[in-house]
Amino acid sequence: MSLRAQALLQFDLPAAPARIDELSAAIPGADACRVHAPAGRFLLLISDMALGLAFEATLFDLLAEARYPAPRPRRSKGGSFIVQLERPGTAAACYPWPPGEELAPAAATVPQLLEIGRLLARLHQLGEAHPASVGDSWQKDALAKVAVGADRDALAAVLEPGLPPLPSGAVHGGLRPSRALFIGDRCSAILPSGMSCSASLVLDLADAAVGWALPASRPVAALRALVSGYQAMRRLLPEESQALWRVLRYAAAREGARQAGMRHPQPLAALQAADSIGEAEVRAAAG
Repeated sequence: MSLRAQALLQFDLPAAPARIDELSAAIPGADACRVHAPAGRFLLLISDMALGLAFEATLFDLLAEARYPAPRPRRSKGGSFIVQLERPGTAAACYPWPPGEELAPAAATVPQLLEIGRLLARLHQLGEAHPASVGDSWQKDALAKVAVGADRDALAAVLEPGLPPLPSGAVHGGLRPSRALFIGDRCSAILPSGMSCSASLVLDLADAAVGWALPASRPVAALRALVSGYQAMRRLLPEESQALWRVLRYAAAREGARQAGMRHPQPLAALQAADSIGEAEVRAAAG
């Protein structure tokens, strides 16, 4: 029996549902899909980072309890938020799929970007109550699957020096367009990424900017709106504001490493887009 079928049965869903929509996974080797079942639609996440999935499920349970627009994790037949699968170290989590539509970043309006920024800041504030801490496993393995060559050298120049110590806490781990659903200008739901962990808060903001601002038709305006929305709820500390340019390039290079690992033809696109914005504009956006 496949890992996906095992997981579905453990969450009391059909092993062979009427329809499954394949979704982009956060990292190579992970699995994400939308399941259409008689009980409704569900997001199923499968990963070899069981502790991360458990951390994320606990975070999203906390968010739902606080009336944040996020789905509460579905409990398994055994009553837990995640289930261990037959492959050692592999686990699954399941969430009901909320109403709303995905939004292309090029079509995002200023009010929508402000909303994303505010919701990310609110998630960081609520995450302060998370009782656990799980390290960012992607951070140390970002270059592991990038082939030797010019692309790897360019990414390594940004990633290998790392980042300075910055305020950290529970983060979303990938608030990209595929993880936010909208009804008009209102964000109806924030979906889990499968990558929530304890990490730098400003890196989580920069990661959202990689997904929302860099592909926008007006990247500078999009970045300003996203950061402004965030700071309406949580002001960046001086060290975070000063580091935002470096952190944005780091997040873009990390995205490039992820794409290279998945055989994307242009792994440097995000880093080049960040560089095209320039340090002065990023500092101005940070205030």
